[in-house]
Amino acid sequence: MPETSILRRIENTFGHARRFPRPTFYAFENALRFDLGGDLEAVAPRFLQAMDRARTVARAVFSASDMLTAVVSYYSGERRTRRDTKWQGVLSELGFYLPFDKFERFPGGEDDRQDLFVYWQMADFRSDPALIDALLWTSIANEMRVTPKARWLSSIFIVDFERRLTLFAYDDRGMDVVAMDRESLLPIYRQFGDWLLDYDRDRMDARFAETGG
Repeated sequence: MPETSILRRIENTFGHARRFPRPTFYAFENALRFDLGGDLEAVAPRFLQAMDRARTVARAVFSASDMLTAVVSYYSGERRTRRDTKWQGVLSELGFYLPFDKFERFPGGEDDRQDLFVYWQMADFRSDPALIDALLWTSIANEMRVTPKARWLSSIFIVDFERRLTLFAYDDRGMDVVAMDRESLLPIYRQFGDWLLDYDRDRMDARFAETGG
């Protein structure tokens, strides 16, 4: 029986209390950061390239996964409003129709504002490319002139808790993939090296190149 607390599952598996840290890439020793949209500016080519790269990498990352978990977070006041649940309808429209568990929250958020609460919810699901694509669409479209979008969601993490892997597309610019062991990401680093973000390439090479370790 999996742990029912979202935040405990995160802490027990990834070692970070109360949340997935952001920026995720810099919080883990074993991490890859991908350039999704690149230098493309026109909306359609940029969105399509970002989706194509994200879904291709996600299929490779989760090729051996059976069960996955969508972990979402968003900000609101002490009491949620109707707006705070609209994202579930958007996800359903996109094809992620599974229900999310009861929310967990803590005050302050990432900037310690006491009038804000960060809310976390999760949905376990059998690994399915269509469900993964719906989650990636939501993340990548969020800052673009693309609809439908769940603009109230702060983040969507796709997690394999058993294999201790996390994929996080933060928007059309990029996507982080992290693991608790180096070997899980070595084939991803080798296969998709051309898509790694150049700005952080030295850090990734130091960890995953043949001389890294």
